[in-house]
Amino acid sequence: MKFQKNVNLAKYTSFHVGGSAQYFGMVRNREDLREAFKFARRKNLKVLVLGGGSNTLLPDKKLARLVLKIAIRGLKFYRTAGRTFVYAGSGKNWDLVVAEAVKKNLGGIENLSLIPGTVGGAIYQNIGAYGAEMKNVLESVEVFDLETGKIKILSNKACQFAYRNSIFQSKAGRNLVILGAVLRLNRYIEPNLKYPDLASYFDGKKNVAIEEIRRAVIEIRKSKLIYPTKNIGTAGSFFKNPIVIKPRYSELKNKFPDIKASAIGSGHLKLSAGQLIEKAGWKGSRLANVGVSDKHALVLVSYRNAKAKEIVSLAKKIQASVKNKFGIKLKPEVRIIT
Repeated sequence: MKFQKNVNLAKYTSFHVGGSAQYFGMVRNREDLREAFKFARRKNLKVLVLGGGSNTLLPDKKLARLVLKIAIRGLKFYRTAGRTFVYAGSGKNWDLVVAEAVKKNLGGIENLSLIPGTVGGAIYQNIGAYGAEMKNVLESVEVFDLETGKIKILSNKACQFAYRNSIFQSKAGRNLVILGAVLRLNRYIEPNLKYPDLASYFDGKKNVAIEEIRRAVIEIRKSKLIYPTKNIGTAGSFFKNPIVIKPRYSELKNKFPDIKASAIGSGHLKLSAGQLIEKAGWKGSRLANVGVSDKHALVLVSYRNAKAKEIVSLAKKIQASVKNKFGIKLKPEVRIIT
């Protein structure tokens, strides 16, 4: 495995911003990771792991770390004990996994179509969309412990999944590098069409084929979101949808009658961060080299010559504005590295 010095990191993230890494390595298998583990120990370096870079904002400065780009591929479908599973390497493009499952008429992840990033990032973030979440299909995760140098298997429960969260974002899991995962899939398709956008799209249609659901999700996502291009960077949804208790929602509803929310159980509701940002006047705005998408206010974008500090500054301005108008604190969904 080769370790490069002073590598520009901007090209490894969908925001197209970021400084350089003191050392950089491409991890293609478990042996590479073991070698990187030894190298970091020898050089006394902290390690930063990058997947697809679609949910990460890197700083403009040089990082005195070993940055590892996870490129562990691999995809295998199999049946055991009458159940169907797929093993996917952590560096595998997430949407390619969904596409292959749909081709085989295997259900469970079609609602998660066209979400950018890798399998590892999908687990780290506990991705969710259109009524589906990673935590509902994940069987187990194979991880490498940077403290011990050992490989172990985590169960779904051990991943401590929560809304856009997992153990990998906490202190307890910060030294765990995701190698791959096993997902549970369904041969007998039960379409998940409860989410309003999908319910409206199919308008009561029954016997919807799995490929139709994937096409619908892709069409809906493209109509609402923008994706990175050569000249525009983005990490998709920048903030998490805030969770409030019912009495707090009632207060907001009295003041803002059109405010949206969806029940998530235990007396809590999930607000639309995008709506809050739009009502605070940010949709379609631009500040120098960064801005807010005119398609969806939850999406921040970077233009040519943008800096990470500009994105952070814009995010803080939006947070302050929403806090002032609604009394709601928005929390970033994007992983911000300092």
